[in-house]
Formats: sequence, C-alpha cells, structure tokens
Amino acid sequence: MAKSVRSRTGRFVSGLVLAGAVVGLVIVLQSSAEQRSWASSEATVLERLKSGKSVSVKVEYSLPDGSKQVETLSENGSAHQPGTRVTVRYDLRDGRVVDSALADNDQVFWVLGVMLGVVAVGALGVNLIAWTRQRRSG
Repeated sequence: MAKSVRSRTGRFVSGLVLAGAVVGLVIVLQSSAEQRSWASSEATVLERLKSGKSVSVKVEYSLPDGSKQVETLSENGSAHQPGTRVTVRYDLRDGRVVDSALADNDQVFWVLGVMLGVVAVGALGVNLIAWTRQRRSG
C-alpha cells in the first residue's frame, strides 16, 4: 500500500482529495456564514410534506412590510409538526424573498463541516506519507 501511495498516481489522487475536501469545507463555511446574516422571522408550520426520503414543511411568516409569505422549505433538522412555531431565515432583495431556510438548518452545516474536516485531515496525512522520502536500508 505504501508504494502505491508514493507513486505518481497515488500522489495525484491524494492531492486531489485534499484539495476537494478543503474547497468543500470553505464552501460549507461560507454558506453557513451567509445564511446567518439573513433576516429572520417567526413562522408557523402549515403542513409537513414527505416525498420518498425527503421531508419538507410548508411555513407561513411575515415580512418586514407586513405581507405574509408562504413557502415550502427542506427540513434537515428536527421534525416539525403542523402548528409548530419555527424560525425562518430569508434573504430579501428589492422587497422580494430570493432564498430562505429553516433556522435549525445549522445542523447540516455542522455535519458537513465535520465530515469534510475529517476527510481533509486524513488526506493531509496521506499526502505527508506520499511526499516524504523513503528511507533506504543499507
């Protein structure tokens, strides 16, 4: 195994995995920070929808101008039953909602961040093994 990691192909693949994990981690961190900067509002769950393994909720919340917004949002955190109050984060541009998510979506960012962090640390270790000089016996 050590010889295969130290081959040209092994070094390339381990470098590619490291680069991919680092880029993925940066994207996850940027998305999380961006979503935390959005405005938030209390919402009421109107309906819980299931499609295969995916679960989403239809929520209604108020915008700053007093108008009501109804949206179907992906449920990635805990289960929310109809009538439950939840916090919704939304990105408002020119008076229109361009993107929104449940505020408890942060769990997804944590899980992805930890997974990509573990992959990055593992890939860094493999890169160290791949690029160190092999000791010559003799």
